[in-house]
Amino acid sequence: MTEVQLIPLEASEREQFIKDNQEAFNYGALEEFGQRDDHFEEDGEIISHDTISHAIDEGAAYRIMQDNKPVGGVVIKTEYDHGELELLFVSPDVHSKGIGYATWCEIEAMHPEVTVWETVTPYFEKRNIHFYVNRCGFHIVEYFNEHHCAPDDKDGELFEMFRFKKILPSTPESVQEQIKRIAHYEKIMQETENGSPELLKALSDYYSSSAWKRDYAADEAGLLPKDMKRGVLSEDGIYNLLEE
Repeated sequence: MTEVQLIPLEASEREQFIKDNQEAFNYGALEEFGQRDDHFEEDGEIISHDTISHAIDEGAAYRIMQDNKPVGGVVIKTEYDHGELELLFVSPDVHSKGIGYATWCEIEAMHPEVTVWETVTPYFEKRNIHFYVNRCGFHIVEYFNEHHCAPDDKDGELFEMFRFKKILPSTPESVQEQIKRIAHYEKIMQETENGSPELLKALSDYYSSSAWKRDYAADEAGLLPKDMKRGVLSEDGIYNLLEE
């Protein structure tokens, strides 16, 4: 199997990382549309400098290295048992050498606590769609467009994007992360007596999320400590509190 190393991105490498990412995305659009492409976020670039820079700031960025040479990059963001693959690119001159798949295997190994991964990619990136679905085991779960917008996407930045999801079996590490999340929202539930709109919204968002469903399922499966406070997992309890 192809071997790669993921090295945390240094501040001095940031601009080259962004440039390499743009080059990789432009190559994919050129393959699909040729020179007459109009799928740019900014002049001459499929993905803008600001989009990449924001992803780096919000997540963890790594250079993909092979034989001590940079061959791509990746940005991920994790929270409890959930992870987002913000960016993954491989230099066009080393395509089809197994580097992308080796990188994904490294990411999963780095984060055994993450059992739900999500990502998005443009509809025209056939290479990416093949990679995520046929190689990495993701499933297409949503298509964002002018008739079906992503939550909080007011500017249509995700139009013409597919959303992918991969669900892995629970691990001891993922259950520990679920315990941390439940404890976090249990505390919020106890503090909502003061009627704070911010706390109530956080509680409401959790109650309507897939994370709550996973935590509830873990409880039903007997994966959580018996002596753990779990009032936040009571459907009636949390619903009545929000109603009040």
